[in-house]
Amino acid sequence: MEELLASQSQKLKVLHRGQEIEGTVLTITNKEITLDLDFKSEGVIASRDLPDSIKSELKIGDKLKAYVYVPENENGQVILSSSPKRKITTSSFRGHRINWYKFIQAQNQKSKLQGKVTEVNKGGLIVEVMGVRGFLPNSQVGFELLSKSGAGMDDLIGQDLTVTVIEVNQDSNKLIFSERGKVSEKTLKDLRTFNPKQKVKGKIVAILPFGLVVDVSKVEGLVFISDVSWEKVDDLAKQFSVGQELEILVLGLDEELGRLNLSIKQLTEDPFAKLAEDYPTDEVVKGEITAVSKDGVTVKLNNAEGILPASKMETENKYETGISMNFLVDSVDINKRRINLAPFVTSTAGLIYK
Repeated sequence: MEELLASQSQKLKVLHRGQEIEGTVLTITNKEITLDLDFKSEGVIASRDLPDSIKSELKIGDKLKAYVYVPENENGQVILSSSPKRKITTSSFRGHRINWYKFIQAQNQKSKLQGKVTEVNKGGLIVEVMGVRGFLPNSQVGFELLSKSGAGMDDLIGQDLTVTVIEVNQDSNKLIFSERGKVSEKTLKDLRTFNPKQKVKGKIVAILPFGLVVDVSKVEGLVFISDVSWEKVDDLAKQFSVGQELEILVLGLDEELGRLNLSIKQLTEDPFAKLAEDYPTDEVVKGEITAVSKDGVTVKLNNAEGILPASKMETENKYETGISMNFLVDSVDINKRRINLAPFVTSTAGLIYK
């Protein structure tokens, strides 16, 4: 099995901060460039991080070298920097040694640190504290800061904020911040007027790459992009507009960040439950392989996603992206919204029973 996985996928790399890596350009927008890194996830570079001489000639399919800035954000993406001058080693940053002890001490003591937003990306914010840049994931951003986002996250660049340290890893040069715990008593009082599973009405006040900021009776809430629809949503701005009124469900109260966690999709029944009826156990289905990794093979079926676990991959089969083949339905996982597959045996040689 180890030989099979090694031959089927080259995506088992471990990336380190400061590592130089080459990728193939998949998409180009005004804000960012997405690269295929031949890894388990894509890499993202902010467009403003590219020199104009490179950006003006860049085309989809081109090869581009960059440096790993964040090995993996909360969305599973690799955040990259294209400038060699920003290459980071495990012992220095911008030519100065990092005092890791200060951040370890701040984490242990839950100290408040002052910082400034220097960059934004899909996964969160790059924040500079004591001359060192760390990562503030979207899930850890408080609403006092988000309320300043205006037309988008770029408006947060230059904003001062107070953070705590939630993760320090000197070996991988990893520094993760949070804004949790910075909430006024008034905000807490207003939040506590709501209850989980309560249906409410709200108005969209900002559309961000990762979700919708919603005003619910003067209390701010967030609908993460994953809670907008049961199906994948790529661009919220194409479906929603600022000022639009919504009916939403309160999932919970986040008192540490001062917000309501909201959902749109939870107001409707998951259509996958009905769709799953089309995939009875032992049914033969045909699908196209879309990814191969150490965990197994991802397969695009007619109207669902299937997974062939690594433990069931057959050594005599050649699993490559783009190939279509037959599989057997092993089971249906309603919670993960996927069809578990097994190999389709075309020969009975050596089999005693099915």
